[in-house]
Amino acid sequence: MASVSKKLALYDLEGRDGRRLSPFCWRTKYALAHKGLEWEDRPVGFGEIQSIGDGSHRTVPVLDHDGKLIGDSWKIAVYLDQTFQDAPPIFPSLDALHYAQFVERWLFTQVFTAMFPALVRQIHEHAKPEDQDYVRRSRELQLGGMSLEDAEKRGAEGLGAMAVALAPLRAKLADMPYLNGNEPGYADIVAASTFMWARAVYPKKLFPPNDTVIPWFKSILEMHGALGRSAPGYDITGA
Repeated sequence: MASVSKKLALYDLEGRDGRRLSPFCWRTKYALAHKGLEWEDRPVGFGEIQSIGDGSHRTVPVLDHDGKLIGDSWKIAVYLDQTFQDAPPIFPSLDALHYAQFVERWLFTQVFTAMFPALVRQIHEHAKPEDQDYVRRSRELQLGGMSLEDAEKRGAEGLGAMAVALAPLRAKLADMPYLNGNEPGYADIVAASTFMWARAVYPKKLFPPNDTVIPWFKSILEMHGALGRSAPGYDITGA
């Protein structure tokens, strides 16, 4: 990566064996790489997030730029565009930003929520041992009191709903290689980041053979020197 500044560091959520457990951190890594920026990797477990800076951050990613801390992947992406204006833009237009935000809202309400029961126990299993109690408590609260084990039993139903919910993505990819058109854009990274998160923890296949999602996702993984494969993960594509 060409370096515009060497004073950047990214706090990234790490599980056991170096697995990276946050789709939002993946988005930020791709945003940094797109801008041609080099950064220091600062992996943290769930329990270490509160030690970042003054302790006000509750989630990652957090970007450290010369001591200035910026949280939230959307805010970081906008900050990078505003701060490094000579580098390729993450959002070439306001429409590109709004399109990526729409993709995120579709993804979260239709795809992520359907996948979550099948993956949630695996998040617990792939967290660092010292983080597993927190993951269980917080995720079971997120599940309305359901145990991780009971959620996993409903996983097949959720993955069936996910397969249906991916229809708009498949339809778009049948016409163009990327959501953004002929070249990948941030909307593609937003969508692919959910599957990068799944790849970190889910040891089974997510997609049927010959699914149009597979070549698109593999292409995103190979961008920026195979950035998407820079941390351990499973083969969720079956291809």
